[in-house]
Amino acid sequence: MASQRIASIPALTYGTAFKFDDSAALTASALRAGFRGIDTAGSATAYREALVGEGITTFLAKSEITRENLYIQTKFSPYKEGKDPSGYPYDTEAAIEKQVEQSFASSLKNLNTDYVDCLVLHSLYPDLNDTIRAWKAMETLVPSRCSYIGLSNTDVQTLQKVYEVAKVKPTVVQNRFTKATDSESDETDIPGLPYPRVRYDRDVRSFCRDHGVRYNPWGILWGNPRLTEEVSKSDTLLQEIGITKETALLACIQASGLCAVNLLCGTTRSDRMEELINGMKRLRNFCASSENSKGRWEALVNTISKRINLD
Repeated sequence: MASQRIASIPALTYGTAFKFDDSAALTASALRAGFRGIDTAGSATAYREALVGEGITTFLAKSEITRENLYIQTKFSPYKEGKDPSGYPYDTEAAIEKQVEQSFASSLKNLNTDYVDCLVLHSLYPDLNDTIRAWKAMETLVPSRCSYIGLSNTDVQTLQKVYEVAKVKPTVVQNRFTKATDSESDETDIPGLPYPRVRYDRDVRSFCRDHGVRYNPWGILWGNPRLTEEVSKSDTLLQEIGITKETALLACIQASGLCAVNLLCGTTRSDRMEELINGMKRLRNFCASSENSKGRWEALVNTISKRINLD
C-alpha cells in the first residue's frame, strides 16, 4: 500500500502519451533502458493505460527490479464537452467525486497494482470550484492508495488557489515547457495542446520553487528548437562528454536553477532511451572529473538558464 512507502520521484520519467498500440512494448523498453518512472493516464484520448500496465508487468516478470523500485504516475482526466464519453474510464454523468473514484479504480486495474505513486489532475475545469472538488476527491486517496497528488496544464492563479485550500499540497506540476505562450504561438504549434501563459512557464516554475513543488515539464525537445540550436553551438564540449544535443538540453533544463525539475521524456526509439540514461551518467562523471570540466558544463547551463529565465 502507498502508506507503507514514500517513493522518491526519479530524475527521469518515461512519458507514454500518444504511444497507443505500441505502449506496452515501449514501456517495457524504457524500463529495460533504465527508466524507473512511468507517466500515463486513464483517458483514451492520448493514452493506452492498460497496455502501459502490460509493459510494466512484462518487465517486472523478467527483472530483479520490483514494483517498489518503480514510480508510477497516472492521471484523472476531466471530461471535455464534445469528446466521446467512451474514452473516459468513468461515468461522465456522475458527480466529480464519483468520477475520480471510478477512474482511479480503473487505473489500479490497468496497471496491475494496488497503489500508484502519484495521481495528477490532468487538466483544469472551466469552473474553479469543480477543479477544487476534483482535488478534494483526490486527497481522499492519500496516503492509503496514493503517495502524492499533483496538477497538470495549470496556470499559476489556479495553482495558487488549489494550494491555498488543499489539505494535501501538490507535489508535482506537469506543464508544457516552451517559449511560445497562449497569446503568441510559433512553429511548434499543435492544435488542441495547451500553452503556458508566460514564456517558459516562468510564473508557474517560480511558484514551484517557492512552495517546494516538483516541476515536470513536457514537450521540451520538440517544442524548443531554438534552445536545441543554442546547445548545438557547444558541439565540441558535447562530443568530449559523449552526449547528444538532446540529452544536453534536458540536462540543462534540469539544472536551470529556478525550481526542482523532474524530466519527462517520451522517445519511441530504444537507442535514444539508452542514450539518455547513459548520457546522464557520462555527464555526471565528466563534471566530477575536474573543476575545469565542471566549470565548462556550468557555462553552458548558465547560457540556457538565461534564455529560459530572463529572455
